[in-house]
Amino acid sequence: MSPATATEPVAQGSVRPRWLLVAMHLPFIAFPVAQVTTGAPRFTELPGPLALPLVLIAGGLQVHHSLAAAEGRRPHFWQWTLLLLLLVVFVPFPYWGQSWFTLQWFAVASCAMLLPLRLVVPAAITLALGMGVWIAGLADRVSAVQVAWVVIYDAAILLMGGWGLYGAARLVHLLDELQDARAALGETAIGRERLRISRDLHDLLGQSLSAVSLKGELAIGLLERDRPHRAIAEIESLVSVARSALHDMRHIPHRELPISLSKEIVRATDLLSAAGIEPEVDIATENLSAPVEELFGWALREGVTNVLRHSAASMCTISVRKERDAVQMVIENDGTIGPAGDGHGLSGLAQRASSLSGSARGYAVGQDHFRLEVMVSEMAQ
Repeated sequence: MSPATATEPVAQGSVRPRWLLVAMHLPFIAFPVAQVTTGAPRFTELPGPLALPLVLIAGGLQVHHSLAAAEGRRPHFWQWTLLLLLLVVFVPFPYWGQSWFTLQWFAVASCAMLLPLRLVVPAAITLALGMGVWIAGLADRVSAVQVAWVVIYDAAILLMGGWGLYGAARLVHLLDELQDARAALGETAIGRERLRISRDLHDLLGQSLSAVSLKGELAIGLLERDRPHRAIAEIESLVSVARSALHDMRHIPHRELPISLSKEIVRATDLLSAAGIEPEVDIATENLSAPVEELFGWALREGVTNVLRHSAASMCTISVRKERDAVQMVIENDGTIGPAGDGHGLSGLAQRASSLSGSARGYAVGQDHFRLEVMVSEMAQ
């Protein structure tokens, strides 16, 4: 997901690191401003009225480079802005000396942000050591140890200041990437939850609505044949199915939808018998784990729903047995109408099975038989 597709709160939150970045530049700009306006810290001769505008220009160019680096890019015409910054930093130095020294921070930081990576470290070290040697050369009557100390001290100040500015820009860039990653994870979680709810609704309502339709048709047929007592029983069963579906739907958003394989077997045999389909149930494995039992419960719902909606079956076998190192459920029926294919229900069932390192597939057997197989490794038990 690109930053442009992030949610509104994240987009607003990305403004705060920019202000933090600008605020972190203020001390680096304020220090040379104090130097050229007061002569601090050594209170040397003031460089002149042109110094303050040049310091502000250098600081503005550095903020411009830092804001672009925080976005992971180079600013437009960066070659010219970098050249202008270097001219402002280096050209006045021979005339204004130590009062112009700390502006080298901006040169080190901008070179680190804009130059190719292979040139960054050599350029920063060369610049810092060169300025240190220059400052040391301005001192009179000092020993070699003192010269070395001045060079190392001044170079360290420039490198720490420049890399501090560079690090601030990188920090803001990483914060932006973190916000984008959090937004992407949030969108992914929302998408997965939508898919889960859609899958659960499909699996739940598929069988429930088929059962309501089937029992409604049976009740109408019984009324037409003047068998009101049987019709009332089917209508009461229809109402029970509808209430059960409503109850299950309330649990779907909270991931609390209870699925019991034993209850699903009772419901499946009742529906198949009501539709005139002879059910054959063979459960050879007991003490299934809760995740496997839930998977087989969903598989039974999907399989029986497909039998009722997509076949003119006269028989349907339901078996659960152990096959080598796996537990397998097989639902097979005759009377298949039309070519067999994968639908939303089978794809959702395959997703459920894959979460337990299992598999689910449906395929035609012979000319008019269809088989649904769901297999889970014993490791999922």
